[in-house]
Amino acid sequence: MKFNEDYNDIIEEDLEKLSKFDHVECFDILVEEIMALKDNEQFIQMGEIPKTGFVKKENNWKFSEDKVPFINAAKKGLSTFNQRIYYPPLTKVIYYKFFKALYTIIQLNYMYYSGEKLSEDDYKSIILGDVGAYLTYFVEDFQNPGEIPKPSQNFFKGLKNIKYDSKEVENFNNRIYWLLADFVTGYDSVDNYGRTIGFAVTYLMGCSALKRNHDVIVYDDVVTAYLTICKLFKIDIRPLVKKGYENYDGYYSDKI
Repeated sequence: MKFNEDYNDIIEEDLEKLSKFDHVECFDILVEEIMALKDNEQFIQMGEIPKTGFVKKENNWKFSEDKVPFINAAKKGLSTFNQRIYYPPLTKVIYYKFFKALYTIIQLNYMYYSGEKLSEDDYKSIILGDVGAYLTYFVEDFQNPGEIPKPSQNFFKGLKNIKYDSKEVENFNNRIYWLLADFVTGYDSVDNYGRTIGFAVTYLMGCSALKRNHDVIVYDDVVTAYLTICKLFKIDIRPLVKKGYENYDGYYSDKI
């Protein structure tokens, strides 16, 4: 479904409000990448995937978060989201739910490029492999990762305590997010899609900040996170998923 005139007007308003941040480094590149999603079929179709489910009927594989070291570290290090409102700085910026949202984006990408729901091997590759760690520790460089650190709760506790550097940086993120959210609304996609993107990109902002040895999110981290999420809507992530799974050393037990 193409945008009608009303939605185009809304997007123009979004862009006008966003223009106050044109002093931010790589602002033009970011806006160009975000706007490229407006008519991007991959972006829209990924949002439609949840309507039919994620896994194949014959895929009965389940896993315990506590038995996958990387996921367990994130679960123990990050807070659960139990507030009625999400409103930093009154609430935390990043929660465990945001970490899981990134995995949802990975699964959507995988399913889009495979053209089918996740088989047992596909699902295991995503959960047990290193693709989540690639994005967490290397962010925009996830396609060329270095040595992956040993899973540590301390890293995720750092994410839990991270804050925006200023209200203006937070507003910058909000303006980009609402532009993307209007894209989703304009295509009558799944309501949850925009929220999932927002959670995943906020998680990546925190990862970018820690990668820079910062304890606050600055403009550069916002730009980096959105450019990374845009990349996830354009590339086929399956080779990275399989690469990570090839390194799997059997630490997970199927006996839940």
